[in-house]
Amino acid sequence: MEGKKDYKCDICNKFYKNYKSLWKHKYIFHKVDCNLNVNECQKHVNDLSMIQNDKADKYYECRKCKKIFNQRQGRWAHEKICTKDVKDNNEILEKIEDLTKTVNKLKKENELIKKMKTNKSNTKINTQNNNNNNGIINNIHINALGHESIIAKLTEKEKIDLLTCSLFKETPHIELIRKIYNNDKFMEDRNTMITNLQTKSCLAYNNKTKKFEAKNKNDHIDSLIDYRQQDIKDLFEDMQDNKKIKPHHKQIIETYIDNIDDIKKSETYKKNKEEIIYIIYNCKEIMKNLKEKLDEADALESLESSEEDNSLVV
Repeated sequence: MEGKKDYKCDICNKFYKNYKSLWKHKYIFHKVDCNLNVNECQKHVNDLSMIQNDKADKYYECRKCKKIFNQRQGRWAHEKICTKDVKDNNEILEKIEDLTKTVNKLKKENELIKKMKTNKSNTKINTQNNNNNNGIINNIHINALGHESIIAKLTEKEKIDLLTCSLFKETPHIELIRKIYNNDKFMEDRNTMITNLQTKSCLAYNNKTKKFEAKNKNDHIDSLIDYRQQDIKDLFEDMQDNKKIKPHHKQIIETYIDNIDDIKKSETYKKNKEEIIYIIYNCKEIMKNLKEKLDEADALESLESSEEDNSLVV
């Protein structure tokens, strides 16, 4: 016992018969964490009891929880069910997932920026060349309700056709709305968007915000009808001296105009209103594309404004 007392581990108070055994003990049990207290070290020593024998020259440590085994097969079986680092792995996976989402988001933003810059470049080229494709406006501009320029875009024939359509039991202001949503030269006057017949709202363009905003569908269509009926009144006033409109045709038009206010109280008005809603709804895909282009143009404008601000700061 005298020899053993000469070789004492000053960390866990374990005794060994020679320096080699003490060195081996310290190398195996204290090389990972030399700050273990006596109790922790003693527990670790007990787990490694199979190598307390000085003759032991091999041990098998779990690569997850550091538990020691005297056989490789035992360690292999243990590692299959060891859950020591499952929590750490989950945290790593969560971080990887968050980073992946961030990267994907940045990729989409980058693609949108490239797309907007390409569209802007194409728009500039088209504007410089003054080329319009079937009357489609390259520089998108929308007139809010009450700010349209419809009458000025009508040809004489179109004006006469609108005023005389009542001869064929058509309603002039409905035919005007139909023309707006089916002829690309009136694209900037398409300020109403209906994408769902069941909802009580629609989208109407706002000149101040430069965006389509939600409105009460019933009230907005009433306003739309008022403006288009006024267009027909103004149109007739401008065209009543036109010799291409026969006198008895003028009488029919005047009757329609005189009865406009009375029509609002009838079942006919409800049917007309429903027909207008369907006309606008049937053009929902065209309006969606128009809205998407407006949103892209707005985003590009915001991006350019941000870049200008940054350049001023620099």
